[in-house]
Amino acid sequence: MTCDLQRARGNRSRVTGHRLLVTGYWLLVTGCAVTPLTNKINVGEDPFVIGVGEGADSLTDLFAAPAGGGEFVRLTFNRAEERGPRLSPDGLSVAYLRHARGSPDWTVVLLDLVGNAEHSAKLPREAGEPVALGWTASGDRVVVQARGYYVTRAIGPILLRPSDSASSDSVVHERLGPEREGMIRPCGGDLCVAVGDSVTSLGPGNTGAIRWGTDSVGYFSGGNFEVRPLGGGHPRRPSWKALPSRLRDLTYHGGQVTTRTGVSGRR
Repeated sequence: MTCDLQRARGNRSRVTGHRLLVTGYWLLVTGCAVTPLTNKINVGEDPFVIGVGEGADSLTDLFAAPAGGGEFVRLTFNRAEERGPRLSPDGLSVAYLRHARGSPDWTVVLLDLVGNAEHSAKLPREAGEPVALGWTASGDRVVVQARGYYVTRAIGPILLRPSDSASSDSVVHERLGPEREGMIRPCGGDLCVAVGDSVTSLGPGNTGAIRWGTDSVGYFSGGNFEVRPLGGGHPRRPSWKALPSRLRDLTYHGGQVTTRTGVSGRR
């Protein structure tokens, strides 16, 4: 990836009763930044995953690897708990939740994967423990599901209208298929893929299901991670190496090609 694609996100935010929306704006990064992914993953071009794991020091951090197989590399180095990463629609940033051990406070963090700049916004304590987060389709906001809807701004929390709840729900849930017409949801104690009136179980004991491109779903099964085509067929397993301990909360981006006339993405 060339230096002229490097950028970092600043952020401002506003709060909405049951979700936290973080609105991002872009700042130009000068020079070529070296990140933990340098010479390992071409962010914005290669398909890759980010997940939560534990290193040899037993601390929770984010780890990244090429989607099809390869070695995991440690992306963050913090003593706080990290949870629920989600890659942005363009694959250039990841949003996740951070919680200092022993503190009731939670923070949503935006990490620019190209310039390595990090920006954060603290959730109000009355929001409680967050459940999940997701990006809007435009990639300019992050929605955090908590006790109420919140968007943060410098002026403080603002309560959103109840009518905003439906659109927020659609953001934090994993949507499947080329038109995102399907959804992963619990069913009878298992996970299912629901498309219209059709509901298909992923099988007992499977966890952590995520969108894997436009035609597949990925999930943890029996200690392994499998990718199953939505149209039927045998699941496959990425050939990963150096997996962190207790790998979980994976998020996937299918890569994209950037040209002089614009960006053509696939996720």
